[in-house]
Amino acid sequence: MRRRAGTVSRRRVLVVSDVSPLETHGGAARVIREESRRLAARGHTVTVFSRHPGSNAPLQSDISGVPVFHYEVNRRHPLAFAVTSITGARRRFREVPGAGDWDAVVFHQPFSAVALASLVPAALRRLYVFHSPAGDEYRVRADRLDGRRPPAGTGAVAALLARLERRALKAADQVVVLSEFSSLVLAHAHGRMKAPVITIPGAVDLERFRPPADRARVREQLGLAPGSTVLLTVRDLQARMGLDTLLHALDAFRRGRRLTCVIGGSGGLRPALERLAGELGLGAIVRFAGHIPEEALPLHYQAADLFVLPTRALEGFGLVTVEALACGTPVVATPVGATPEILGPLDERLIASDNSSAALVAALAEALPLAADEGFRRRCRAYAETRYSWDRHVDALESLLVSPSPVGLPTGPAAGRSVSRW
Repeated sequence: MRRRAGTVSRRRVLVVSDVSPLETHGGAARVIREESRRLAARGHTVTVFSRHPGSNAPLQSDISGVPVFHYEVNRRHPLAFAVTSITGARRRFREVPGAGDWDAVVFHQPFSAVALASLVPAALRRLYVFHSPAGDEYRVRADRLDGRRPPAGTGAVAALLARLERRALKAADQVVVLSEFSSLVLAHAHGRMKAPVITIPGAVDLERFRPPADRARVREQLGLAPGSTVLLTVRDLQARMGLDTLLHALDAFRRGRRLTCVIGGSGGLRPALERLAGELGLGAIVRFAGHIPEEALPLHYQAADLFVLPTRALEGFGLVTVEALACGTPVVATPVGATPEILGPLDERLIASDNSSAALVAALAEALPLAADEGFRRRCRAYAETRYSWDRHVDALESLLVSPSPVGLPTGPAAGRSVSRW
């Protein structure tokens, strides 16, 4: 693990979130996990307090020696979920050792942030990591491909989340976003921030995600047909991910080509997507792989000719994009959210002209020669190494935590502006 030059003051950091770092899907969980364990590896004392992931995870666990405390919630109804996300957090937090002994707290989502705001010492440095507008995220997650109404109470919970997020943001000394796009979304959703907004891009584990020594052998290991062009996407199966757009694009793109498309991920839309794939006659082409375990993710990226990101809305960063690039696999994507920030400097041809299936087909066709170019695949890896290492990310985060000033950045006229730490 690379360390910053010079002497760095060690800090006692409390990380608070609405998602658990033990969850094996979702970008926010991975950010929390990587930040926490890498800060601890640099000598900081880190404690994570998060909502229980709803699986068989214990109430208390650890990641790489970082203690993780979970609080339970009632998931039977959206409003019960909202209420217990606050009351459950407050109740459980009183059982966490070390209260009052931290130097800084890093909040990641609004429920837990508001729940604990009055329980942590007022003098703590307070960072808030804004991943996406929480109310919009909750509402979009409830969308269905068939146009049916979302569950009762969804709109009320979304409105509550937006209000709680605004309250949490106002209490922060610094607000961190993972992309310039997210800083614009933040300003649109909540107006000008009193605290500085700092951009620290997401990152990738460059040791785990790396090009294969033998792609053909990896494909054989995964049971992928030799001689086929392999497309991969890894997404939660939600409407905003645009997987229906991808299926329609495959219907046109397969003409005259031997294709295999692996769709990794789980979610309530899987039956609808499987039906659509059947209706389009894609049964021999599309493989719904379900949740891909963490240890198998690098192999899937390595096996692919192209990674496809057909997102329709709210792509605040896209860790899967830089993970694929780190494996030397080009990414073809819709021009949504932060994706153009990531892919544009590498090659504009990787970005579709719009969100339609026709535009995605055109971008896939243009990117196929790049996928076959080993020199370009090496460029993808080098690009990820240069711009998106977790060491760089944690360097920037650490500098905020150890800064001797309350915010570590200018105040007055400059306060509230977006500042890049890159």
